[in-house]
Amino acid sequence: MSHSVQTLLLYHPDPLVVDQIITICDNAGVQVRIQAAFSLGEALAALESMRCAVVLACAGEDQVALEKLASSHYPRPLIALLPSGECPEHILLALRQGASDVFPLPALFDVKQPVSQELMPEPLLQARQAFVHSLTGYLERAGLIDRNDLYREELELSLAELREDQKAALHIQKRMLPAQEHQLPGKLSARYCLKPSLYLSGDFVDVVVLDQRYVMFYLADVSGHGASSALVTVLLKNMTNRLVRNFRRRSSFDILSPVSTLQRVNLELLETGLGKHLTMFIGLIDLEADLLCYAVGGHHPMPVLLADGQAVFLQGRGMPVGLFAEPFFDEHKLPLPAEFSLTLCSDGVLELSSCDSLADKEAQLCDVVQQLSTSDPDALRVALTGAPDIDAPDDIAIMILTRSQQ
Repeated sequence: MSHSVQTLLLYHPDPLVVDQIITICDNAGVQVRIQAAFSLGEALAALESMRCAVVLACAGEDQVALEKLASSHYPRPLIALLPSGECPEHILLALRQGASDVFPLPALFDVKQPVSQELMPEPLLQARQAFVHSLTGYLERAGLIDRNDLYREELELSLAELREDQKAALHIQKRMLPAQEHQLPGKLSARYCLKPSLYLSGDFVDVVVLDQRYVMFYLADVSGHGASSALVTVLLKNMTNRLVRNFRRRSSFDILSPVSTLQRVNLELLETGLGKHLTMFIGLIDLEADLLCYAVGGHHPMPVLLADGQAVFLQGRGMPVGLFAEPFFDEHKLPLPAEFSLTLCSDGVLELSSCDSLADKEAQLCDVVQQLSTSDPDALRVALTGAPDIDAPDDIAIMILTRSQQ
């Protein structure tokens, strides 16, 4: 913590030396609070009990003392006071022990014959000016260190609060997701995996059994990463839940039309003014008619349908959701085979492909789905990315819906 008046620890066993140093500081107008210590134990205890900006310490025969003080005071500066003249060996030793600067005491004053300011010879005056200049410079440096410590403490506190906020947000996001293995009517099952590139995910999946006839599902990929994108997934979940409640109350049947659902989400996302948009694939399975009705909101890659050992991309197009006031979405209907799997992926799986072109990446995705023929999204993710755990540049979401007669 930075103080308006800094504290200087002055360690020397001779009280006359301490008095002379205090006099030099007073005459030079150095704004500092001086804490005197006459033994090494007192000096070390003072450093433990208070924050000192600069240490002035004698560098006597006890070579370990200066090193202990410098180590306890690091990274703040220590100025060594040599009892003898300007001996290069003593100066070099003090610097090696951690001193930031060195001043021989005989160059600053004669303890036995103090000289007044008016009668001071020029060499002595210059030596004292150099000492004061060095001391004030190191006081400023210590002030910068104190302020940096304060900023670091504030930053660590903010980061700790941010981590707690993100943990709470992650808990909320996980609670919104469906069960990772979801058994559905009509011998359907759904499994998914989510791997955020950061702590929170901008990818989101959901599967909702509307009634005994209809099952609604979607995969959404919000623009950007992190907390702001995760917030949009909360809004998306709330929007679709409201449409589901309206259907069950028989007040609105928009949820039975994937295009109408995309239009509702588009309108409400624009009204939030968050400047966020998303891509989305939404499907509705009619169990009585054995029919898949779906719409695409700018989503890429398209889902892969695997049936009779052949994997193909579904067809469709549409604009991203939340960008345009009057977007275009088209709706498709597809008869479902007796056994199939439908694999939905966010574009994060394409980011890790070793292929050069987008067409090659899509072809690789289709080939892996066909060859692996799995209902386990984690196994598919490992096959696509090449490693069980890998730092991905984008969020990765995979959801696989399957129907088996066995």
